[in-house]
Amino acid sequence: MRMGKRMVPGIQAALIVFLLLPALIRAGERLPVLSVGNERPRIEIAANSDYLFDSTNSLTWQDLLEDNPPFRRYHRDAFQFSFEMSTLWFRCHIKTRPGQEAPYLIFDNMALGSITLHVPVKQEGESNWVKLQSNWWQPFRSGAVSFFKTTFALPDSIDPDRPVLIRVFAPATMYFRATLYTSKAFLRHGINLTLIIGFCLGILGAMLLYNLVLFFFVRDRYYFVYILYVLFLMLWQSTLLGLFRYFWPDWGGRMIRGVLSLGCGMVFFGILFALLFLHTKKTAPLHDKILKALAGSLAAAMLYSFFGNFWIANYMAQFLSQIATLAVFTTAIAALRSGYKPARYYLAAVSVMLIAALIFFLRFYGLLPSTIFTMHAILFGSAAEAVLLSFALGDRIRLMRHEEERLRVREKNLQAISITDDLTGLYNRRFLNAALSRSTAAARRSQAPLSLLMLDVDRFKQFNDTWGHPEGDRVLAALGNLLQQVLRGEDVACRYGGEEFVIILHHSDLETAVEAGERIRTRFAQIPFYPVRGKPVFMTISIGVAQWHPDEDLENLISRADQAMYAAKKAGRNQVQAKRVEEKERR
Repeated sequence: MRMGKRMVPGIQAALIVFLLLPALIRAGERLPVLSVGNERPRIEIAANSDYLFDSTNSLTWQDLLEDNPPFRRYHRDAFQFSFEMSTLWFRCHIKTRPGQEAPYLIFDNMALGSITLHVPVKQEGESNWVKLQSNWWQPFRSGAVSFFKTTFALPDSIDPDRPVLIRVFAPATMYFRATLYTSKAFLRHGINLTLIIGFCLGILGAMLLYNLVLFFFVRDRYYFVYILYVLFLMLWQSTLLGLFRYFWPDWGGRMIRGVLSLGCGMVFFGILFALLFLHTKKTAPLHDKILKALAGSLAAAMLYSFFGNFWIANYMAQFLSQIATLAVFTTAIAALRSGYKPARYYLAAVSVMLIAALIFFLRFYGLLPSTIFTMHAILFGSAAEAVLLSFALGDRIRLMRHEEERLRVREKNLQAISITDDLTGLYNRRFLNAALSRSTAAARRSQAPLSLLMLDVDRFKQFNDTWGHPEGDRVLAALGNLLQQVLRGEDVACRYGGEEFVIILHHSDLETAVEAGERIRTRFAQIPFYPVRGKPVFMTISIGVAQWHPDEDLENLISRADQAMYAAKKAGRNQVQAKRVEEKERR
C-alpha cells in the first residue's frame, strides 16, 4: 500500500507529460517555406502558419520582430476567431521561384475590416520590408489588386528566411481563408469565380425581376415579401462576394459595414415569407409562434448592427440564422403534413439551402475538399432556393385558380339550381321575371320585335286524377324536353307554375310567334304516353300569343298572353290564339 501511494505522483507526472507532449511537439515545429508552382498552384496559408491574438490592439509589426511574442501554430485550412474589435496577427514563410511570376495572396472574406502585410524582401543583397494594405474604405491601396476578393500581388524578391507578417483587424467573429496562388492559378480562379457569380446572381436577378412583374399584375403580398427576401439575399451575397467593392469602391465599404444588417434582413424576410406562404397560423400554430419570436430577435440584431454593435449583432445573427433555417424546414414539414400542398416546393427550397449549408460546414471542418463548388455552396444554394420558391409561388397561384374555378363552378351550379325547375329542366318563374326585363330592354334598344307564348296542358288535372301524379310528371317532363329541342338558343322557356309554361321569343313578331306555337302544339300532340302498357294516351296544349309593345309594361304583356291562352281553351283547346294590344292597355 505504501509503495502504491509513492507511485501515484509519478504516474500523475507521466500522464501530464503524455497529455502535453503533442502541444510541446507542435510548439517546436518550424514553419514550412511555402512556394507555389505548376505542381502545386495553390496553398492554404492558415495550415502553414502560426498566429497571435492581440486583444489590446497595441502591438506593432516591429514588436513582433523584436520581443519574440508567443505565437501559436495553427493547423486548420481556414481561420476562425472571435475578434470583438481586436487584431489577429499571423505569420508564414514564402519563397518565390526564379523565373516565375510573383504569387498572389487572396483573402476570401470581404467583411474583414483591414488587412496589412509586412513582406520581407532582399534586393541586391540588402534586406528590407514592403508594406501592402487594403481596408473597407480604401480597398485598392498599396499592393492590393482590383479583384472581387481582397487580393495582394506579392513582390518577386521575398526573403524566405524571414516571416511574412499579416495583420487582420475585424469588428466581429470572422471566418476567412488566406490562399496563395500562382499567377496562372489566380487567373483561372478569377475566370471561374466570374462565371459562378454571373450565373448565380443572374438567376437571382431574373427571379427578382420576373416576380416583380408578376407583383404589379397580381398585387399579391406574397410576391412583395418574396421580392424583398431575394433583394436582401442579392445584396448580401453581392457584398460578401465583393461586387460593390470591385465596381463601386466608395460604396463597397459602406455595404460591407452593413453586411450584418443585410444578412439579418434577408433571414427576417425569409421568415416573414414562410409565415405568409405556409399559413402557419392554421397549418403549424406552434411553429408560427417560434418563427415570430425569431423574426423579432432578428429585427433586434439588425438594430444592434445598424448602431454599430457588431459583436453582439454578429453572434445573434449567426445563432438565429441557424435556428431559423431549421425552424422553417420543420414548419414546412408540419404544413405539408396538415394537407397544405403548396408546402411541397417550399420544403424542397429549404432542403436545398440546408444541403448547401451542410456542404459549406463539412468543407469548413475539412470533411470535404475545398473546391470552387464547395467554397461557394451557399451561393449555389441561394440561386436554387430562389428558383424553387418562385415555383412555390406559381404552384400556389395554380392551386388558388383551381380552387377559384371550383368555387365558380359550384356557385354556377347553385345558381342554376335556384333558377331551374328540377322536373322539366327549364328555367323557373323566378328566372322569368329577370329574363323578361332584360329581353324587353334589349328589344327597346335594338327596336326588334319580341313575343311571349303562354302554354297550358289540356285536361291535365283529369289526367293526374286518372293515372296518378307520377304519370302527370312524365307529361310535363316530355313537354319540357320538347321545348328544349325546338326552340332557338336565344329563346327562353320557363315553367310558370303547375302545367303552365311561358316562352320568350326574341326577334319574333306576332305572326312568327303564332307559327312557332303551332309547331310546338303539333309536335306535342304526336307524343304518346303509356300510363297503361299497350294503350297510348295523347295529350294536347293550348297556347296564347302576345307581342310586346314598347309602351307596355311586363304585367300587361303576361296578362295578354294568359288571356289569349284561355281564349284558346274556350275555343275548344289544342289550338293557338293571339291577342293584340289595345290602345287603352298601353302606358
